[in-house]
Amino acid sequence: MSLQDNFRKAMRSYVYSVSILSNVSEKNEHHAITVSSVTSVSIDPPSILVCINKSAGIHDTIKIGTRFCINLLTKNHEDLSNVCSSYKEEKNRFTSDQWDLSGIPFLKDAQANIFCEVDELVEYHTHTIVIGKVFESSNRDTINTLTYVDGSYA
Repeated sequence: MSLQDNFRKAMRSYVYSVSILSNVSEKNEHHAITVSSVTSVSIDPPSILVCINKSAGIHDTIKIGTRFCINLLTKNHEDLSNVCSSYKEEKNRFTSDQWDLSGIPFLKDAQANIFCEVDELVEYHTHTIVIGKVFESSNRDTINTLTYVDGSYA
């Protein structure tokens, strides 16, 4: 096996929480993408890191100073996660009434909503590492987080 194959196999054994990053472009278009590479960076200031593939449609809408929301999904959001991860479904990402589209789009029934402003962008080969400074956060009391491991939801 190649290094890439061994690394891919190792990473498939990690359990990831599943989120949707959502934002509004400068052209006032709503965008959303399913992400699993999300982690906290710091509590002071509150900040989060997310990795976005440069080929993703949302990529070029993410710039220093723009705002976005990390919507931590519940187990009830599996279908929406699939819609937001498929290029073919791009037009259907905001058809659900689960979205509040009055500002930065966010899922009203998410496990948590973490609103951020892009503070730093680091290009790394096929991806851009986005560091967001948190300006608002809310969460549900009960934990029902959608997770992903070994190529499927858990």
